[in-house]
Amino acid sequence: MKKNLSISMVITVVIIAMTLTFSVTMIASMKLFDKTVSDVKQKELMYNKIAEIDKTVRDNFYTTIDDAILFDMIGTGYVAGLGDKNSKYYTANQFSEINAINDGKLMGIGAEVIKDTSGYFKIVKIFQSSPAHAAGLEKGFMITAIDETAVKTLTLEAANSLLNGQEGTNVKITYLADTTEKTVDIQHKIFDLPTVEYSLEKSNGYIKISTFTKTTAAEMDYAINLLIEQGALALVFDIRGNAGGRIEYAAACADLIVPAGTIASGLYQNESEKVLYTSGTAFVNMPMVVITNTATAAGAELFAVTLRDFNKTQIIGETTSGKGTIQNMFAFKDGSAVDLTVAKILPGKSDVYDGIGLVPDYVITLTPEEQLGFYDFTIDTDPQISRAFEVTATLVKATTSSPSAPDTSVDIESAVLSDVTDESSSAATSEENSGSDNAE
Repeated sequence: MKKNLSISMVITVVIIAMTLTFSVTMIASMKLFDKTVSDVKQKELMYNKIAEIDKTVRDNFYTTIDDAILFDMIGTGYVAGLGDKNSKYYTANQFSEINAINDGKLMGIGAEVIKDTSGYFKIVKIFQSSPAHAAGLEKGFMITAIDETAVKTLTLEAANSLLNGQEGTNVKITYLADTTEKTVDIQHKIFDLPTVEYSLEKSNGYIKISTFTKTTAAEMDYAINLLIEQGALALVFDIRGNAGGRIEYAAACADLIVPAGTIASGLYQNESEKVLYTSGTAFVNMPMVVITNTATAAGAELFAVTLRDFNKTQIIGETTSGKGTIQNMFAFKDGSAVDLTVAKILPGKSDVYDGIGLVPDYVITLTPEEQLGFYDFTIDTDPQISRAFEVTATLVKATTSSPSAPDTSVDIESAVLSDVTDESSSAATSEENSGSDNAE
């Protein structure tokens, strides 16, 4: 009797379990079905909208339609409709250029220009090994015409488009060298893009990082070791104007400098977190300063905040851009791509800086006149670099005066603060010690 009862109970439990499992599965399936139906309806509405516009245009537009341009504009408009300034659509040509830059290559003539008050385009940088360098163009020359087009009628974007061009094509540059007008034909080519410039300045290893690419970590590692061999007692990293490049390459550069720990995590959909980049045990142990400005963004901001999080540096200059998101590039069959925001960056120790920026420990702003002449500054005349050298001198003094040569990564903030006196802001600079615990 008991045996029959036990078997009956087991059968009953199994039936109940099967019923519950079936019910849960059915509920989940119904929810998935409802979502799929909803998505199908949304897609149908979207496709119908596009088809309706397309039919109206093709039936009534008065001239020829370039479908290639039209398709790219559809992609551009769709991504713009997300309302996210960091997500972008790239044409096949644009995507190809971005891949080349990330690989440490650049396409064009190799001249960086700005719009001068005269209306001409002033050359502010010539890349080594570039066609422009081979043609004899130099920093400070004024471009007056590009392919017979007077540049006063061109925007900066239009001028850069002509200067970059397509590989193998030629561009005619008319320029002023002092007061003499000259003309030269230059062929657009792909050339190596150096991302790190360095020099020894007053016992400081000055390292300018223009962007973060696949080759930057190796370039920076070489520069640091060489500068130390040459007698550098401190390092100054200048990342002003650095828009960030690829974030993984910026993290690789930070890894060269900081000790073991988390560099950054990502905050994804549904508030899920994932550790993205960590650093190894090897690190650089000497006084450091990072110089930033409002154009310092994305990976460059991560580089700066990581060094500060690990007590390896002070930040000097201006509050950064505040681009603290992670983009993933998704390529399509036609060669185009979407660079889509997929997560928010969570620094290893500091708060999120997206939309806020990094507030420097010492705020040094440029006057309007200095901003106009920014590209004419030298290392000796740049007020932000000068202040950086003052801070490193203080740090070096603090570390060398200690008989036990303490680890500067531990006491870097107190060493700087102990030597800072109250200073009134001059017409050239405005300085504010805002501490290293500001929200990023």
